[in-house]
This record gives sequence, C-alpha cells and structure tokens, in this order.
Amino acid sequence: MAKIYFSQSIEKILDRINYAQLGNIVAIKVHFGEMGCNTYINPKLVKKVFDKITGLGKNAKLVECNILYKGSRTNRTDHLKTARSHGFQEPIDILDGAMGKDLVEVKGCKLGKGIKKYDSLVILSHFKGHGAAGFGGALKNVGMGLGSRAGKLHMHSKIKPSIVTWKCTGCGVCLENCPAGAIALVGGKANINSKLCGGCAMCISVCSSKAASVPWHGGTSQELQEKIARYAVAVSSLFPQVHYINVLENITRECDCMGIKQRPMMKDVGILYSTDIVAIDKASLDLADKFSQGRFNRINPVNKDQQIKFAEKLGLGSSQYKIYKA
Repeated sequence: MAKIYFSQSIEKILDRINYAQLGNIVAIKVHFGEMGCNTYINPKLVKKVFDKITGLGKNAKLVECNILYKGSRTNRTDHLKTARSHGFQEPIDILDGAMGKDLVEVKGCKLGKGIKKYDSLVILSHFKGHGAAGFGGALKNVGMGLGSRAGKLHMHSKIKPSIVTWKCTGCGVCLENCPAGAIALVGGKANINSKLCGGCAMCISVCSSKAASVPWHGGTSQELQEKIARYAVAVSSLFPQVHYINVLENITRECDCMGIKQRPMMKDVGILYSTDIVAIDKASLDLADKFSQGRFNRINPVNKDQQIKFAEKLGLGSSQYKIYKA
C-alpha cells in the first residue's frame, strides 16, 4: 500500500520529505488562482515549502504554464502580475514562455518547454472541485497544469480553435500571430483553415475581442480525465521521484481557475503528503467525501473515481493506501 502522511501542520509534512531525493534545481508547481478568486492555495504555506527547499542550498522556483482561455493568466506578464497580487513573492518561471507557445513533446504530450531545465519536482496542489474533470488535485495540477497552451487544448478538445464570427472585429492580430498561416480574413472576419491549423491556440491568447475560442464541447469529461492522466505520465517520466503535497483547505465546488469569490463547502481537513500521485488523490477524495458527509461527491455529475482509475491503469501509482500521522 502507498504511504500517505497527514497533518494540520505544513512543518510536520515537510519533515516527512526525503530531501536526498531532490536534485539541485527544483520546480515547485503551484496554481496561483485566476484574478477574482479568493480560495487559491495559501501563499504563506507555499513560502514555507520554498524556504525549506532553498534553505538546504537548492535552487528552486515556483512554476506554472499559461492558461488556454482568455483570462488574467493568458500570457506571462499578466500571469506574473496575478501571482504577485495574490501574495506569491518567490521567483516564478512560466514554463511555456511569454505567450504560451514554448513547448516540448514528451510521450506525445505537449508540455511547457521550461520543465526540461529542472532535475526535481514538488507538486503543491489545492484540492477542490472541477466542473469538467470532477475534482482538481495532484493529477490535474501535474497533467493539465504543466501542459503548454497547445497541450491544454489537446486535453480539452478533439478539434481546433474556432472563431465566433459576431465577436470578430477583423483586426487581423490573429493572422499576424498564427505560426501555421492558417487564418485569413473572409468577408472582414477571421476564418481558421482547420487543415492548416496546428492547434497551438495562439489565436485565443492574442484575440482581444475573445472571438477566437476554445471548442469546449469537443470532448467528454471521461476523455479529459484520461488525457490528464496521460499528461501526468509524461511529466513523471522526466523525474526519478516526484513529491506531492495536497492541501485540503478552502475546499470549493469550482476550480481556482474561476475568477469568482467562492465560499468553502466544508471545514478544512488538513494536508497530505505522498510520493504516489494516485494514492494522494484517492485519499483526498475519500477524506473530502467523509468530512462533507458525502456532499463533495455530489458537487457535479462527473465520475471522480474515473480519473483515479485511468491513472492507476497507466501505472502512475496505486489507489490502495494507508494514512499515517505526520
């Protein structure tokens, strides 16, 4: 059985990490929350993790990739501004570059290119609900979070970006920024040639009128969950050992990607640590359901165990675990 350590104290959790397994250049994966969100992971907790690692003489940065949709984290400049405004003051590395186009393909997955600079990975995840994936824990933080913009589009949809004609102003910015030359103005409106489109989603990031959009209904929740697991496999293959910390505090129905204020749907549970990504998410699901008297499992219609089953089938870890007090 996989070992899970549980505590109310991040200091006690940090005492359980075998730092000899970390190299000298450590990536600490964090989701900074969309502007307007008020329930993202506590930046003071993140600082304690960062300080512990750098206090051992290691070089560390908080890492993240740009988002797919139009928001406060679509490009590096706005992403960093959002992170700073939310209280994250440590060095930050946006792995897929200024506009989200820097990627590296690993096992058929399009990851943020900057991940190749690091020899160690620590995953800090705020556990919460998610309307499409069912829940957001370590698996989503790794798989979706470290996917480049093109990777995020690949996970969310089977098809290419599209243009909402009535929103398009015909400004031509998407044409100028399309690396595949797949966009042309037809009747004063942008039109994407799906045969030429490479699925990089650059048009989405540069469109000020939000006419270039994500085809959200191009795939099912089950397909999204499986792709998240496959991307997590790709990320994990780059590191000899990944360390996972799930924070079960301020648990909300919706993801931190939502730029809205939310109220926690239940009391805080605590903090979990493991080197098994499947076990820590399964334990988080079980604890959230237990402490909410079954309400967490009912926050959306998505089968939340499906994500666990996909990851376990792919060899990422075990759903069988034992919890130890840290």
